Formats: sequence, C-alpha cells, structure tokens
Amino acid sequence: MIRIDTTRSDTGRAELAVSGALDGDAAAEIASAIGRAGSPLSLVVLRLGGLTSADRAGCDALLEWVEGGAALVECPAFLRRWLRAEHLSRIRERSRIRDANRCVAPMASMLLAFLLTPGVAAAQASGAPPQAPPAALTFAEARTRMLAGNETARAAEETLAERRDERSAMKGFYWPRVELHAQATHLDDDIILDLNPIRDVISALHRLPSSALPSFETTFQKQDYWLSSLTVTWPIYTGGKVQAANKAAALQITDAEQARRQTAAALSSELVRRYFALRLALRARDVRARVLDGLDTHAAHAAALEREGQIARVERLHAEVARRDAERQLRAAEHDVALARAALASLLSSDAPVEPASRLFVADALEPLEAFVARALENNPALARLQAQRGRASEAVRAEKAAWLPTVAAFGMRELHADDLTIVSPTWAVGVRASITLFDGMERGHRVAAAKSQERRIDLLRERARRDLAALVEQKFRAMEKARDEYESLDKTLELAAEVVRARTRAFEEGMGTSLEVVDARLALQALQLQRLAAAYACDVALAELLEAVGDADRFEAIRSQSGVDPEK
Repeated sequence: MIRIDTTRSDTGRAELAVSGALDGDAAAEIASAIGRAGSPLSLVVLRLGGLTSADRAGCDALLEWVEGGAALVECPAFLRRWLRAEHLSRIRERSRIRDANRCVAPMASMLLAFLLTPGVAAAQASGAPPQAPPAALTFAEARTRMLAGNETARAAEETLAERRDERSAMKGFYWPRVELHAQATHLDDDIILDLNPIRDVISALHRLPSSALPSFETTFQKQDYWLSSLTVTWPIYTGGKVQAANKAAALQITDAEQARRQTAAALSSELVRRYFALRLALRARDVRARVLDGLDTHAAHAAALEREGQIARVERLHAEVARRDAERQLRAAEHDVALARAALASLLSSDAPVEPASRLFVADALEPLEAFVARALENNPALARLQAQRGRASEAVRAEKAAWLPTVAAFGMRELHADDLTIVSPTWAVGVRASITLFDGMERGHRVAAAKSQERRIDLLRERARRDLAALVEQKFRAMEKARDEYESLDKTLELAAEVVRARTRAFEEGMGTSLEVVDARLALQALQLQRLAAAYACDVALAELLEAVGDADRFEAIRSQSGVDPEK
C-alpha cells in the first residue's frame, strides 16, 4: 500500500509526501501523481519520511526522477544506501573505468546534492530564499578589508593619532600661557584702617579742636569684593627642557608609526596563514572527494567481479572498507573547511563567510639570503622602534641635565575690575622672574644617571635584536627554500603515482591484481597530492613570515601575482 499527499506552494513547486512500501505499482502511482501535479521534475519534491520498504523497481524509478531534477527530502538511510549501490552499478554497466570517470562527476554531485543534503532541498521546497554563497575575495582584497576592519589594526591607528595629538600639545610650551582669573570673596567684616589715635596725638600737641582735623579712619577692604585679572606667562629660558620634550614627542610619533607597521605586518602574516589555510582545506576536500569517487567506482567493480566469481569476497570487503574510510575522511575535511572559514572571517572582522579566490602558489627564486638580511637590518620596524626609543632616552638625559640650569620667564598682569582693589594693589604689572634649585638632596644627579642607564640598556637591546633578526631571517628563508624543494620533489613523483594507480586498476580489472594494490595506490596518490598542497602552503607561510621579518610585508602580493607555479592544477 502506498499513500500520496500532494501540496503545491505559491511558487509552483509540487510536494508529494509518500508513505508506505515503494514497489513497482507504487512507483506507477507516484508517476501518475507527478503527472497530475503538472509541474516539471525540477519543481517536484518527494518527501519520503514515511517509506517503510522499497524494491528494485521503486529504486529505479527514484533514480530516474532524481536524474530528471526532482528533489528528495527525508529520504530514509536504507534507501539512500540502496540508491547509491544502484547508481554505482549503473556506472559499471554503462562503460569501463576510463569512460566511467567522465560520468561519475555529474551523477555523484547530483546525488550528493539531493540525497545527502536534504536541508537544501527542504529550503527549496518551502520556497525560502537560498543562502547567499560566501563572498569571493582575492588576497589583496582580503588584506585591504583586514587592515580597514580588524580591531587590532584600528587600535594601532588610534595609538598613532594619540601620539600626534600629544606632539601638538608639546608645541604649546613654546607659546605664552594666558590665563583669566576671577575671585569673589566675603569677609567676616570690613577691614578698617584706624589712625585716629595719631589724630588725637596731633590734636593734643597743637591744641586743636577735634573738629579741626578729619577722621583718620578709612575702609581698607570691603566685606564683599571681587577681583578679575588677566595674566600672561612666557618661558624665555628653560635649560632645554621644552626642546627635549618636543623632540621626545616627535620620536613617540615615529615609534607609533613603526608599531603600526609592525602590527600590519603581523596581521598580514596571520592573514596568509588563515587565507591559504582555507584554500588548502578546500583543495584537500576536493582531493578526498575524488578519492572517494574513485573508491566508489572500485567498490562497485569489486562487487560486480565478486558476483561473477572472479574475485574472493575478502577483496570486495577490502574495497568497501577503504571506501568507508575515504567517506569518513571527506566528512572530516568538511569540518576542516568550516573551521578554516570561521577563522578567516574572524580575522577579517566579517560576520559573513568568505571564499578565497587567490590560489596557492610557490614563489619563484628570489634574491639571496644576504640581501634579505641586509634589508631587514635596514627596514625592520622593531629595530626602527628601538632607534626611536634610543632617541627618546637621549632627550631624557638632556631634560634631566636641564634641572641644573635656571628657568627664566616673562610675565604680565592686568586687573580688569579695579573698583575693589586696595590701596596697595597694582592695576597692572610686568616683569621677569628667574629660579634655580640650589640643593635637592642629590635628586638631579641620580635622575641623570638613571637616564644614561636607560640609554645603555636600549643600546644593548638593539644589538641583541639585530643578532636575533639576522637569525630569524635566515630561519624563514631556509624554511621557504625547504618547502619549495619538497614541493618540486613531490611534483615530480606525482605523475608516477598517477600512472601506478592506472596500472593497478587495469590489472585488477583483468584479474591480475588485488583490491589491496588498487586501494594502496589510490591512497598513496592522495597522500602525495595532499603533501604537495601542504608544501605549497608551507612555502607561502614561510615567505610571508620572511617578508614580515624584513619589513616588506606589502611585497607579498607582488610576489604572489608574479609566480608561475600553480600547485592546484
């Protein structure tokens, strides 16, 4: 018995929910239901979650519908295995292995799309918009996006902006400082200047009447008063403190610029690792998919030869075990792709997945090691930062020595509200003041000694950095050369391994070889292909790290675009 429930979406897609036993009669009923639906096979969805069993006729009908474009949803596991077996059997019956290789790809991709990924078909059946494919980015585009959006790169830009503002602030010491002061005061009482006792003495001495002299009492300061004044202070001589502070601030900008270069170079190397790691994972997945297709064909031929009595059962079992192991490795490769894609999107600060459009490559022969070492000692941003820090230490010594010298400044003052001034307060004043510290407990001497120790420390660090940098450049250079040599060696071996696979397969078909020999040859070819891709990836990463050490991270794209070796061919 078979039950068919037909529904139709607004987009014209017909969905048939099938339950029961799928045999020849049921297949005829389903075909009639498809015809009555009036939709082409490309718009038909067969929901098979209710199927309990199926025979060969039903499986043949399903294969015909799938090849015609129908989508299968909720296909039971037993039916998927049966469909795969029937599909592989058909491949053998149509041609020998040489012709089958041309037929497997479209058929296998069709079955994988509609049988092994029911979620896609379900999305199509429901009329939901398909998920947008990952955006394809070349390496140059990815680097531009990373430097613009990555939070670490943006933080380095903000640090540079901060240092520039600090430099502008230091320039203010060259200019006079103008300040406006205002003050409102309430006293407990008026301040009275009482000179009447003197008045009384004068009156007594001269025998004057009290009315002859005015009162000698006056208000010196009212109880409530307010003052406002404008002051100007202009340093004339500071012993070199202002100049030292400004030069140190300028060197801080240089330090921040080199730190930004250093950050961009480190991020570029990390981008090479993640970008081409995804590319490597994609190509490794393709290799494993091709191996699985080949082992599918081999397992199907082994099963046919077993039925014909040409090989033992153990030979067929060995082919099946190898096929299952290849299937497991392909699933693992899919996980590797997903992880690499997520890592790249994180580095690019992108919420959407991206697709690497630039291919793996092997750099052509570059300049010798000595040229890279010389360039690194001249251009490495870490050494440039140490040089800037050495300059700041020298300016610190100069600033500390200035503490032994006097400080001279001109000043001026103008009272803006003169009504509440006392009789001893000036309305305006100008002048020059100078100050010098005579004794500070030997603080200045120790500060100068500490600044000189800082100079010597940075000198030692810079010398150590130069030695380490030369060793690092040599290490990365030799790692790149090693990876290139390994790639060239594997590339020469790959053609021989492919010929071994063809020979072993032909011998097995003619009864002159074993399944073990075929499987081993295919796995050996797969291993060589993966090793060659890994060698190309190692060469690319070593090149990026070498250019980072040299200080020429921007050069990576030019070398990549000029490379004539394509490991993905």
